[in-house]
Amino acid sequence: MRHIPWRRAGLQVLLLIASLTTGMAAEAQSWPPYERPSNRPWPWPWQQPRDIHRELVVRYAPQRICRTTDSGRCTEWDTVLLRGYNGRLVGPTLEARPGDTLHILVDNQLPAREPRPPRPGGTNLPHDYNTTNLHTHGLHVSPSGNSDNVLISLPPGRKFEYEVKIPRDHYAGTFWYHPHKHGSVAMQIASGMAGALIIRGDIDEVPSIAAAREQIFVFQQLAYTEVENPYQPGQRANMVEDFVASFGALNRWRQLGKRTTINGEVEPTLHLRPGEVQRWRFIHAGTSQPIRPKLVREQQPLAVVEQHLIALDGITTGRVEPVQEVELHPGYRADVMIRVGDRPDRYLLVDEEYEEGDPRRVLARLIVAGRRVNMELPTAEELAPLAPLQPIMDHEVAGRPEQEARFSVDFNVTPPTPPRFLLNGNLFDPSAPPLQVELGKADQWVLSSGRELGHPFHIHVNPFQIMTDDGKVVWKDTLFIPPGKEIRIRTRYERYIGRFVMHCHILDHEDLGMMQQVEIVIPGDEGHGHDDQNASSRR
Repeated sequence: MRHIPWRRAGLQVLLLIASLTTGMAAEAQSWPPYERPSNRPWPWPWQQPRDIHRELVVRYAPQRICRTTDSGRCTEWDTVLLRGYNGRLVGPTLEARPGDTLHILVDNQLPAREPRPPRPGGTNLPHDYNTTNLHTHGLHVSPSGNSDNVLISLPPGRKFEYEVKIPRDHYAGTFWYHPHKHGSVAMQIASGMAGALIIRGDIDEVPSIAAAREQIFVFQQLAYTEVENPYQPGQRANMVEDFVASFGALNRWRQLGKRTTINGEVEPTLHLRPGEVQRWRFIHAGTSQPIRPKLVREQQPLAVVEQHLIALDGITTGRVEPVQEVELHPGYRADVMIRVGDRPDRYLLVDEEYEEGDPRRVLARLIVAGRRVNMELPTAEELAPLAPLQPIMDHEVAGRPEQEARFSVDFNVTPPTPPRFLLNGNLFDPSAPPLQVELGKADQWVLSSGRELGHPFHIHVNPFQIMTDDGKVVWKDTLFIPPGKEIRIRTRYERYIGRFVMHCHILDHEDLGMMQQVEIVIPGDEGHGHDDQNASSRR
C-alpha cells in the first residue's frame, strides 16, 4: 500500500481535515466535467512544497535477461552489458507532488572514448553514443535553464543537476523520464535508460483508488545483440551499439526474438486476491513497436477481462471507460483499474500485436488466490471533477493560422545512406530558427504522416487536446498518426517560455532527423530567441 499523507498525521491535522471536509466536498461537487479551475492547487494546503533530491548514475552494468520461459519460469538467460541508470535494467521510480522541486543529479560515468568513431553525415546520423541528458516526459514544466532542457549535452565524466519545479496546479498522473540527446536517444533507451515519474495528487485520494494496490509497468524493448565489445577488443558481449545505428535496426527487434520486458523482467508473475481491485500504470518506454495489452483467462483466451481506463498520458480523463485492450505507442501512458473476479484463477496479460501461440505474446502472468476481498471500482461521478484541463473552444483559435507537423520519409537515397526522416519537409537543424508560438495563446495544429509509415507525434511542455469520433475531449502529449492520415489537435501555451522540440517518438526516426525546435515567446518579443538553452554542462 502506498503512503497516504494523512494516515500518519497527528490529531491536530486530523481536526483540520474534519473542519475542511464539508467545504472541500461541496466545492469539488460543484465542478462540472472539464471545468475544474486550471489554477486549482493540490488539495492539501498545509503540506509545504518539498525539495526532493535523487541521483541517476549512467554507466555500463552487467545484467541477466530471460531469453526463454516455460509457463512463467525462465529456462534460458542472456548475460548483457548495457548502459543504464544506477546499475539496473530500468531506472528508479521518481515521485513528487505539485509544488515540489525535483533535484536530479545526472552523473555520466560512461567511458569517455566513444565505442565507434563519429560517422560522416553530421547531426542526423547516430552519434555521441555516450553523451546524454534528461527529459521529464509529459511534465508541464519549464524547458529552459537546468529544468526540462533537452538542448543540454552531458558528455562522459560530467555531472549536472537538473532542477525541475513542478507547479502547484500540476495534474497528478503517470509520467516518465529518459535521455534526449539527439543522435543517441534510440541507443540509450534501447539499452534501458528510462524510468517512471509519478506525480501524486487528487486522483490518488479517491477512496477506491487509494485502497487499490498500485502496479507500475515500465514496458521496454531492449535491443541488444552480440557484438565485439568496443572497450575490450577480441571479446564479444550482448550490447546495444552499432545494432541500432541504421534505419530499421530497431524494427528487427522482433526478428531477433527479443521480448518486451516489464520493469526489467520478462514475463513477470503478479498476485491478486479474489475480488481485489488494482491500479495499473502502463508506460511505453520502448523504442519503436506498439504494444496492445489485453487481459484474458489462461484457460479461456477468448474470455477477456475489461480494463477500466481512467487516465491517458498522465492526465485524468474524468471518466471510467471499460476497454478490452489498451493501445500503447512509444511514449504513451495509460492508467487502468483492474478487477479480475471473485474466485481463484489464472490470467495472462497478452500483447495483441503478436499472433496466438507466439511466446512473445505473453507479457505477464496473474495468479488470483487467497482470501476474498470486497473492493469497488471508482465511479465517473468521483472522477469527473478531477479532469484538470478545460477544452479549447472554437473562439480561442478563430482567426489564427493552423500550425503544422508533417512527417514524411525520403527513400530516394543511395545505400548505405539511410532514408531522410523529415518533419515539415526538413531534417533537424539545431541552428535553424525555431517555430515560434505565443505565450497565452491557443493554436490548432494539423498533424499528418506520409503514405509510407505512421509516426507518433510528441511535443514537449504543453499537452494537447483531441476530439474522439464519439465527441469526447481527450488530452495527451503523444499521438500516433497512421500512414496517409491527417489529425487536428489544439493546444494552449501556458506559463512557460523557451525552446523545446517536437518529434517522432519512434526513436531511430528522431535520431535520423525527424525533429524540429519550437519556441514559446512573449507576444511582441518574437525574433529575440533564447540561445542560452543550447549549452553543454561544464561541471
